[in-house]
Amino acid sequence: MSVKEILEKRRSVRHYDPNYKINSEILVSLIKSASKSPNGNNIQATRYLVIDDPHLRDSLLPVAFNQQQVKEASVLIVILGDYQAFEKENIIKIHEEGFQEGFFDESLRDYLASAAIHYYENKSKEDLAIELTRDASLASMSLLLLANEAGFDTITMSGYNSEQLRSVLHISERYLDIMLIAIGKGTKNGHKTVRHDVNKVIFKNKID
Repeated sequence: MSVKEILEKRRSVRHYDPNYKINSEILVSLIKSASKSPNGNNIQATRYLVIDDPHLRDSLLPVAFNQQQVKEASVLIVILGDYQAFEKENIIKIHEEGFQEGFFDESLRDYLASAAIHYYENKSKEDLAIELTRDASLASMSLLLLANEAGFDTITMSGYNSEQLRSVLHISERYLDIMLIAIGKGTKNGHKTVRHDVNKVIFKNKID
């Protein structure tokens, strides 16, 4: 299917076959492709915490307000943003790797790295959280589309208790939790939803 066809047909699926397993190599392939998504200054801050321990899944069920896909879907991923990606050492390392691959010359390497370092250095943690959320959301959408293209059903979840999730999974302050993604084989189609007419969401030059 084309991207357009996937977007037209996909639904948020909440009921999954708990016995269906997704091959780990397929999952890695999906995440590898999703990691090619656009991200600010190529700092690559998105992390994918795959939860495959059944006991952890059970512990997360009440944390996510008893949404059954947390334990029934083949794959449960916690999408995280890594604050350490903003550090100077990471930015320099990534641009050096690009230079070594021959993607740009020394001059452009130095310019890109310097520009990225200066862009982030005076931002507050709240500002950086917005950057992480933006980049991780782009990667998450890519992951959904790739999973749907591969024949799987998906749903994103923001409905969970962040503090409890971080406690159960021992997530440090280094990371910002952004959303949960469940992937698997649905047993019941997601319901259709109404979308605004496109002319209601497009504005030109100003917005009321």
